Amino acid sequence: MTRRRTISPLVAAWVLVLVSFGGLFVWLSLTAEEPLPEPAKVAEEQEKPAEESHKPASENIIVLSDPDDSLSFAEEEANAKAEQELQKEVIPEETAPQSEQIPYTKFMSLKKVPNPGLVMQSRDGPLPVLGPDGLVAWQEYARPHEDLSIAPRIAIIVKGIGLNAEQSEQAIRTLPGEMDIAVTPYGRELQDWVDLGREFGHEALLLVPMEPLNYPENDPGPHTLMAGYSKRDNMNRLMWVLSRVTGYVGVLNEMGSKFTAAENAIHPVLEELHGRGLMFVDSRSSRYSVAARYARRLGMPRAINNRYIDNTVNEEEIQTRLRELETTARTYGAALGIARPFPLTIEQLDAWAKTLPGKGIQLVPVTAIANRQPIR
Repeated sequence: MTRRRTISPLVAAWVLVLVSFGGLFVWLSLTAEEPLPEPAKVAEEQEKPAEESHKPASENIIVLSDPDDSLSFAEEEANAKAEQELQKEVIPEETAPQSEQIPYTKFMSLKKVPNPGLVMQSRDGPLPVLGPDGLVAWQEYARPHEDLSIAPRIAIIVKGIGLNAEQSEQAIRTLPGEMDIAVTPYGRELQDWVDLGREFGHEALLLVPMEPLNYPENDPGPHTLMAGYSKRDNMNRLMWVLSRVTGYVGVLNEMGSKFTAAENAIHPVLEELHGRGLMFVDSRSSRYSVAARYARRLGMPRAINNRYIDNTVNEEEIQTRLRELETTARTYGAALGIARPFPLTIEQLDAWAKTLPGKGIQLVPVTAIANRQPIR
């Protein structure tokens, strides 16, 4: 006869209690509400869309971060055209917010030149040389500027100073000091023009005549550097040009569509200029110029002309070229234009410069865009 096992009432009671508590715990965990977000986080999330919707359209513009990125001529023109269309659609008036506007210009007289440590006497006259402790002419004679890195920069060079006294003086006294002057080696009293320019805040460059493709029909003068000449002959001519005046930050080639495209000719000249602490500005008289590319290889300060402003001297054409400069500056961060001291050009440049602060564009001397432009 077998004995049946029975469950103790006490054990059954404890089992029932444990099951009840377990069920209650499961029910609470399934029905509990998620914690409410903190008020500060709610406000932050609500404000984000509003901030994004009010971002200026210019933040959508892609600017090259590396000034040495090399672009083809066709690529630059295509990008500039696309940028121009974007501006028409998004920012018709191209006016920066009041809080972001840039000061128009700052009058300052630059210190007198030359610095004795940066010049030596030669048979032709004073020549620039490297100074002690790394002192170089392109920095020593530069106009100081406020570094607004986020703002597009435009530099303007007015060349041919010294050929016509009335026009030269009008350009120097009228135009903002941020604009550079470039003196011709064939002018009279060139040092007086450089000194007057610096009194009104203008950096000075020196024009170096170089052989164009259609020489001698188009002749830059008796001391022109020639692609077919020997290195010695070209150096003799270069030394004569460099000795005409002192206190300049660098040189700008006058013409030179043939010379700047000839590697064997331009390379020794750039090496000589670099060894004297000078900046080189390529006027881009030819799209085949190799000057800027070789200057980069040397580690030489350089700038590249983007537009001739007054090849056609009328108001509409000048304004078109200036708008193109603005587009290039917004696209690549920096742009350079070259003009001459014609009365209409001076008038248009002066009026245009006053509009730049409201457009968020900084007018700067050419030394402030050194090595900042892409090289095609």
